[in-house]
Amino acid sequence: MASSPSAPPPRPPHVIIIGAGISGLVLAQCLRKQGISFKVFERDGSPTARTGGYCLGLHDTEQLFGNALPSDLPLISSACHLLPLDLPSQLVMYLPNGKALQVEDTERTPCTRVSRQKLREMLMLNLEVHWGRKAVGVWEEEGKAFVRFEDGGVVEGGVVVGCDGTFSAVRRHIPEGPRCIQLRQFPAAVVAGDVVLEGEQMKRQLRNGHSAYVAVGRGWGMFVGLNKLVEVEADEEGDVKEISGEFYWIMSEYDKDVSDEEHWTRRMTDEEKLAMSREKVKELKEEFRVVVEKTDVEGVKSSAWSVWHDAAQGTEELDVARVVLIGDAAHPMTPARGEGAVVAIRDAVQLSKVIGTIDTTDHASFKKTMHDFQNDVLTKGFEAIRGAREAFEGVFQNTTPMAWGWEMEPIEVPPLPPLKVKALS
Repeated sequence: MASSPSAPPPRPPHVIIIGAGISGLVLAQCLRKQGISFKVFERDGSPTARTGGYCLGLHDTEQLFGNALPSDLPLISSACHLLPLDLPSQLVMYLPNGKALQVEDTERTPCTRVSRQKLREMLMLNLEVHWGRKAVGVWEEEGKAFVRFEDGGVVEGGVVVGCDGTFSAVRRHIPEGPRCIQLRQFPAAVVAGDVVLEGEQMKRQLRNGHSAYVAVGRGWGMFVGLNKLVEVEADEEGDVKEISGEFYWIMSEYDKDVSDEEHWTRRMTDEEKLAMSREKVKELKEEFRVVVEKTDVEGVKSSAWSVWHDAAQGTEELDVARVVLIGDAAHPMTPARGEGAVVAIRDAVQLSKVIGTIDTTDHASFKKTMHDFQNDVLTKGFEAIRGAREAFEGVFQNTTPMAWGWEMEPIEVPPLPPLKVKALS
């Protein structure tokens, strides 16, 4: 007697992705690999509309992404901001007591500092993004999810994913969303700047920390990061002869009153903020002062960094079904421990796996699966937020911090090795 044919597996839902940042693009690429239909909508008018963001410190990328990305994408390591230099990603912290701690990319502590711009360009390969589409409304109806855009257009899908950042429009339209994920002021007064250095001054900054370093003063700290290499000129042997790079610095101190309308971060001019920053760094060694002392007024970026927000968890779980949140839309966090991008990528990879196995024919099972996913994301996200706050406070208590997924280890800072470029494979 012939057996009856087995029922076909449930068809995955069509996914509407709101936001073409890192989490939205990672989710789209993971869905593309699985052959799941999706569309990506972004409020920015073009890929170059937003130029900020600098660099991201990623944990072990093999473990972070697993085998979730399509094989036609380049390796994540190709977005390392140090290329073409033959140097490992490295973050060093210098404490007031003269001690130094570091995390470096090794087999035991794998981590990569990548250019946000390069990573985003990589993740847009072979994707269609609908630019200039600002979401203004989201709702569920009769087993479908809908998004209305500012231009009046409406799209529908089986799932809508809010990947639209700290001030997420999708979150505002989820019942209880604003109540469960409440933004709060991060108690840090911040001034930041950009500067291009070259020659020996550039090399000195690389010695301080190949990718970045933190210099801790009396009650304040300064993060200095290499954003990108501007020029690298090498001879036939690969030895670097000329080099310059763009650095950014972020000076911050604990200040519970930073949200006040009359706070100095709002009242001071950029000239006054730069003068104050130059005065503060006088207590540091000369090699740490250079980035501030060489910054001109046009390089001060205080308006972009004056206010940081993270999230406070509400008393109720976020009840979702066909509209969910990932990344900063779900758990906005400050850059105090560099966890935001890592947690957002984990969200996206995890959600792609959930969507790939979800049973769309059973509404109760569908809703429970999405609900469990959302609240798992929130639980892990709020743990990371708490860690970032503790890291900010811990710097000034000389406790051992975490960075890029690893506990920082005491070191004696060695001299910078001769600079070489990586040989082409």
